[in-house]
Amino acid sequence: MAQWLGQFSGLTHESKLEDAEATLRTAVAAFRAASQPDVAKKAKAVQRLAARVLSLRVKLLKARLNANGPMVRIYEQVQRWIEQERAILAEGVNAILSEFGAEV
Repeated sequence: MAQWLGQFSGLTHESKLEDAEATLRTAVAAFRAASQPDVAKKAKAVQRLAARVLSLRVKLLKARLNANGPMVRIYEQVQRWIEQERAILAEGVNAILSEFGAEV
């Protein structure tokens, strides 16, 4: 099994997602407080961050699926993750923006 370069560094799919969500929360707060000339610029940044959160959520689910390997013992859990991935992708960036209160 190949060794991951960042192994044991604390940098995981979950921590990356948590960091991205925290950044999005901060950006949404700045977007809400922005004056009129800055709104378009901040909206673009918020959308980019929401797209990153969406991507990281999908990557986390895929990593969980891959971690179970060929001998899947937890079939129901894997099916839930697959359904979560489908739901996340179906909702898209707009759902992420709504979740963080930044309908752009």
